[in-house]
Amino acid sequence: MKKPFLAFIFFLICTQLIAQEQTSKNRITTSFRYHYGFILPHHTSISYLVNERISAIELNVGIIPSSKKNWAQLYKQPEIGLGFYRGSLGNDEVFGNVNAIFPYISFPILSNKKWAFDTQLGLGLAYTKKHFDAVDNYANIAIGTKFNAFFKLLANARYTLSSHWNIQGGIGFNHISNGATSLPNKGLNMVTSNLGINYRLKNQKIKNRTPKLKKNRLPNNILFVWNHGLKQASENDAHKYYSSSLSGAYSIGINQKQKVGFGIDFFYDCAANRGKWDYSPETGFSDRFSQAVFLSHDLVISNLSIIANIGVYTYYKTEPEKPIYTRIGLRYQFNKHIVGNLSLKTHLGKADFIEWGIGYQITKKKHDK
Repeated sequence: MKKPFLAFIFFLICTQLIAQEQTSKNRITTSFRYHYGFILPHHTSISYLVNERISAIELNVGIIPSSKKNWAQLYKQPEIGLGFYRGSLGNDEVFGNVNAIFPYISFPILSNKKWAFDTQLGLGLAYTKKHFDAVDNYANIAIGTKFNAFFKLLANARYTLSSHWNIQGGIGFNHISNGATSLPNKGLNMVTSNLGINYRLKNQKIKNRTPKLKKNRLPNNILFVWNHGLKQASENDAHKYYSSSLSGAYSIGINQKQKVGFGIDFFYDCAANRGKWDYSPETGFSDRFSQAVFLSHDLVISNLSIIANIGVYTYYKTEPEKPIYTRIGLRYQFNKHIVGNLSLKTHLGKADFIEWGIGYQITKKKHDK
């Protein structure tokens, strides 16, 4: 009980520190939550290992941007910030605890004088001291590395107590995985309910103004992205193999927030059809190469885009694990043409590899009504 208490004391100190800040443009906010829930088994072996409920504490420090910014007005002034999460994983002896730090964004959905509803999306880095070890922790088939990706999705409700304070509660989903950079990597899925308290520096009433440019659409664009990554072929093969993807896509702006499109992927996977590295020969280019087509959706927040793709393989020599794959990730537009990419490619929920890359974008003329 000492750690949640100390975290709550830290939260109170943060509220006093930010209360000394003076700003006329942005509002600073902090939140403290207590989580209680369970591991959601997606494999029989995970169900066998989980022997207790999970609990966690979470601290968020964020900013609600000024409505003068067009993108903030468009999304009804979302909260953006940095969060810290510490919690158990259902088996202290095998899985231990997780500590995660993550940037997040909370999108307002509905609000009135007393109640407000929003959804929070976070993606960051998690640290687990207890991970798979062939000698000391061979039972941990869920987490293969100390450092992992941490994904968070939360549905939240708030009730106003005063001009600065409100209480909140919600239901959340968290996921921990290393993206198949090291095996075993079945990952852990967590479902929790939570209760917490929130403090805002200034009066929390927000004017959710309708954007003046409501009828404008995002411009169409052509994008080429070259991604790279490393993956492990099997649990018996500790080698890391290079993987790459070259994507070309055409996206169509359907409003100020979203784009839909289609494209083609070329994959090069050195782990494909590899067999056991100690006695199987290295595969050739044709074994490693595959081609696919995909549909895409982009949610655009200023220079940042949250991307989601679904694709199907149309050419390959080495049969893929599944005929359909998905991709979810982030893209950041540095300037008119250069785009950075971070995404996770999966086969129906099972990670294939984490993609890091850079792209070149050609923007078509805007569609203004």
